[in-house]
Amino acid sequence: MIKFLLHFLSCYLIADVTFDFLPLIGSDLYWQPIIPKLIAIAVSFAVGIGKELWDKYHDHEAMSLGDLTIDACGALAWLFVPLVAELMPWVG
Repeated sequence: MIKFLLHFLSCYLIADVTFDFLPLIGSDLYWQPIIPKLIAIAVSFAVGIGKELWDKYHDHEAMSLGDLTIDACGALAWLFVPLVAELMPWVG
């Protein structure tokens, strides 16, 4: 359970830190807020996959589909939790 929580929160944090360091990209007002979010999600996915590859080749463990799923959930939670909070103002 702790391992899954570590994977979830690390991918959430990686997406958040990546987004914080990205400037707004381009001049199109529609794509300006979307592109940095997509880059942050992609970096978070890449780190999760890289960690599984590291485990496979250095620790001689099989790649875990469960770990990759939790990594993806952490990255996507970073994207959708603020959107849900905006829709439900009584929660926060």
